[in-house]
Amino acid sequence: MRRSIRRLNYLAVLMLLTIGVNAQSGISLQEAISYALLNNEDIKNAKVATKDADAQVFETRADGLPQVDAVFGYTNNTKLQQSIVRADIFDPTAGPDDITTVAFGIQHQSNFNITASQMIWDGSFFIGLKAAKTLREKVLVDEKKTELDVIEQVTKAYYLVLVNQVRTGLIDTNISTIESTLKDTRALYENGFAEKIDVTRLQVQLNNLRTERQGVDQVIESSKNLLKLTMGMPVTKEIDLSGDLANFDFDYSKSEIDAYDVQERIEARQLDYLKELAELDIKNVYSQYIPKVTFNAGWGRNTGNDSFSNLFNSNRQWFTSSSIGINVSIPVFDGLRKKYTVARKKYQLETLDNQYSLLTNNLKQQLLNSQDALDVNLQRLEVQRENMALAKEVTDITREKYTEGVGSNLELINSEKDYKEAEINYLSALYEAIIAKVDLDRSLGKLN
Repeated sequence: MRRSIRRLNYLAVLMLLTIGVNAQSGISLQEAISYALLNNEDIKNAKVATKDADAQVFETRADGLPQVDAVFGYTNNTKLQQSIVRADIFDPTAGPDDITTVAFGIQHQSNFNITASQMIWDGSFFIGLKAAKTLREKVLVDEKKTELDVIEQVTKAYYLVLVNQVRTGLIDTNISTIESTLKDTRALYENGFAEKIDVTRLQVQLNNLRTERQGVDQVIESSKNLLKLTMGMPVTKEIDLSGDLANFDFDYSKSEIDAYDVQERIEARQLDYLKELAELDIKNVYSQYIPKVTFNAGWGRNTGNDSFSNLFNSNRQWFTSSSIGINVSIPVFDGLRKKYTVARKKYQLETLDNQYSLLTNNLKQQLLNSQDALDVNLQRLEVQRENMALAKEVTDITREKYTEGVGSNLELINSEKDYKEAEINYLSALYEAIIAKVDLDRSLGKLN
């Protein structure tokens, strides 16, 4: 299918080109998109999330590397604990019921220890590492999804500004025409060939157009602010656009739509990763049935003295200790907790499967709806273009008859009103057709 706005009549194309030429000093759509990809806050946050996912991979990987700790300690036993013992142990003359106390220990103690552990086997670790890598891949897709959302928003906001600028040009043309007609009508009135009401009607129409022009200026500023906000640009900064609606291409291929697989949409890929993470979550629970094996090693030295000054002198005596070992943790019975945890996670996975089926169906519907919307809006655009051309022709004829004195002022005002309404309807149809084309490109994965 080959449809383009270039099919507009000469007058409409001329007005559109005039708007484009006047704005050549501004930024293009591609420049606006490039700016947004660097400055939009949502994209910045998506990139931060990607960095966070990278860090999470290394954080998880660190659990499988050796864990080494070094500890230095000093203790001042200001009051040693007394142990109660039978007195005859130390004094043979003591009676059988006599007791005494003995303090075991040194007042000042110091120690230095190094401990190390290495995971030999833990199923949860390997699954967790794979889950962290999968999560990172999903975050990358999320970042791409955010970029596509921003591109779509910037594109629509950009063309909204252009359409409103075209409306400004049409109003200016109407104002210029009414001013010329009003000037001629005043001359006729002063020479007795027209009535005062004819002048008044034209003056009211001119005032309404000028008021409408001010309103459109405000709409343009609002649409520019929306564009700047979407781009991540300060709303106080001035911006001008260099886009040209005359060359907007409404082309699309019917065969491309028929051949497109909606499962390739980025939204479907996001859900694919969620399903993969859910499956890994189930595997992680199963891995907790497998024993965990850890290697441990330790080395340390300690010393002590009742005098603090002798604790660190060259005569101090250090005592060394060391150990190595393997710990095997075997799960025996957890009250069937893991069994029901797996059941719940399988229900979650089943929910994701249902969501995936619904999503792909919705994406297919969006594709077909955007195609239908574009076809309908292009037909409507063509009708409104013809209506605008006919209204312009009627207005030109009515103005010529009025100038020659064979037409009425009321007919001229009504024709001008009809022409203005035709212009507004045309611009509305134009923007809706543009939006439909952008939606179709998004559905086809062509919005880059």
